[in-house]
Amino acid sequence: MFQNIVTVQPPPTVWMTKPPNGNALSYLQDLDSLLAKQVVSLTQMITGFDTQIKFGIFNSSGQQVFYAFEESDTCERMCCGKQRGFVLHIVDNTNQEIIRIRRDFKCFSGSCFGWFACCNACIHEVIVESPPGVVIGTVRQKCSFCRPHFDLKDATGNKILSIIGPYCVCDGPYCCCCENKFTLFGSDDVKEIGAIHKKYAGFINEAFTGAELFTVQFPVNMDMKMKAVAIGALFLIDFVYFVHAPTRGGYI
Repeated sequence: MFQNIVTVQPPPTVWMTKPPNGNALSYLQDLDSLLAKQVVSLTQMITGFDTQIKFGIFNSSGQQVFYAFEESDTCERMCCGKQRGFVLHIVDNTNQEIIRIRRDFKCFSGSCFGWFACCNACIHEVIVESPPGVVIGTVRQKCSFCRPHFDLKDATGNKILSIIGPYCVCDGPYCCCCENKFTLFGSDDVKEIGAIHKKYAGFINEAFTGAELFTVQFPVNMDMKMKAVAIGALFLIDFVYFVHAPTRGGYI
């Protein structure tokens, strides 16, 4: 009776080939968009406890460009949730670390409301390095009252880009019609040059796994270092607005 059972194997992961004679960030040179898809943690689904996040990062052709994984303290994950400090390692298919994103724990950074960002202890911020140990930029929350604002700065602290989010950030299994668009602007906050979208991942994923799905678009000719900083902004936005712990049989 078991002779007709067919086992379907998932398709093998196809990795993007590293451009020849390029530096570590050369993967980003000819890209104008990326898809970041969270890898579901069975432990988190069963226990309801926050685990270290993992993401596959893909280009528009479906090739995997990077793999991102979090390094953080267990106690901070359990007690501090999304305001925890972390180091996010972004590696290629040879396990070479291409980008490192660092965020320090701040006692009062739990709120996502921008008006608290006037105080340094409340500001959401990440530092982006490439290669690890070499700072290429920062993403820093800006004081605001209605919509989320973030400044993207280069290694010298000069503002190069900015991000302005929506008036209302929606999340959950019933938010299929919401557009969580965080618009990427030039330094003048006027010219739209790209965006970070939190995509609806489907009712099952949103309700039971907590798996997130993001896209980021930027000009193809944008400086590769600032593309990496934009990736840092994507993960900071994820932690500020969308990180939560799923529970058994339900959703928080």
